[in-house]
Amino acid sequence: MNVAIEQDIRDVARRVDEIITSTLKGEPYILYDAALHYITSGGKRLRPYMLVKCSELCNGSADKALYIASAMEMVHNFTLVHDDIMDGDEVRHGVPTVHRAYGLPYGILAGDLLLIYAFKTVAYYGRMAGLDDSTIVRLVDVLAKYCIVLSEGQAMDMEIASSTTIPDEEQYIAMVTKKTASLFEASCMMGAITAGADEDAVEKVAGYGRSIGIAFQLVDDLIGVVGDPKVTKKPVGNDIREGKKTLPILLALNKCDEDSRRRILSLLGSKQNIDENELLYAINLMKGMGIDREVREMAGKYADDATARLKGFKESSAKHALEHIARLIVERSA
Repeated sequence: MNVAIEQDIRDVARRVDEIITSTLKGEPYILYDAALHYITSGGKRLRPYMLVKCSELCNGSADKALYIASAMEMVHNFTLVHDDIMDGDEVRHGVPTVHRAYGLPYGILAGDLLLIYAFKTVAYYGRMAGLDDSTIVRLVDVLAKYCIVLSEGQAMDMEIASSTTIPDEEQYIAMVTKKTASLFEASCMMGAITAGADEDAVEKVAGYGRSIGIAFQLVDDLIGVVGDPKVTKKPVGNDIREGKKTLPILLALNKCDEDSRRRILSLLGSKQNIDENELLYAINLMKGMGIDREVREMAGKYADDATARLKGFKESSAKHALEHIARLIVERSA
């Protein structure tokens, strides 16, 4: 990791967190505590960081972009809260999920509150930051559009999870593009729009964000199967336990023999009742087939596509940071 960029990521995260914690204040206190639960427990803050860097890439002001970046982080946290409710997850970032810590009704309300405050932040703080009305309207339009897209992606994910069939790679990438890559794409677009960039620049950073988002999810899928629980803070083979039909599992099912396929399928969704020996067999089988290498190579191709879309921009610290993020996404272990 580049030390200067690492510090820059922390600085942006700190400033975004300060904006969010100063914005999300009200009564009853328990509702706002629930809304801030994940914000105060850590996180990568990649989406707001990419938004700020895309603004700087297009000669924009980081100070103006930070308010819009904070709104994007609120949207991201909204998706986490509601996603955890739908999946029945109990732990995130090493702490109890919002609905486990505060109860299901407050979990639903906290997610709603985050989404509403995100739009308010763009409109109110965008104006305070000096953005003109036409820019604010466009930012709100982009944010609304991609919130719709990610909701469609979540529904696609639910359909895949409940189906008795296994999706093919094309179907899975289509779902990931909507569910995960949409917020990365929107973040980059909104950064460029905040800077007053032309349509060509907005389209280029949108493509960068979309490819980064897909790469991010592919590596996330890999970590969910073969990740070290000491690093991920989740049980080994967590996605298998949860019955998630992610890319590593799809690739393994397509490559293994019929007996191994049957054994892997029998594990999906077993949760606490899973046979730990069978789980380790499945994980070691995937490693032996080179699934981890194959997924990282695929993620690397998307990351390469992302950086290729930055070629038309002049050299700058923002461009170097975005290129570095592409490498970081592929190499990460948590």
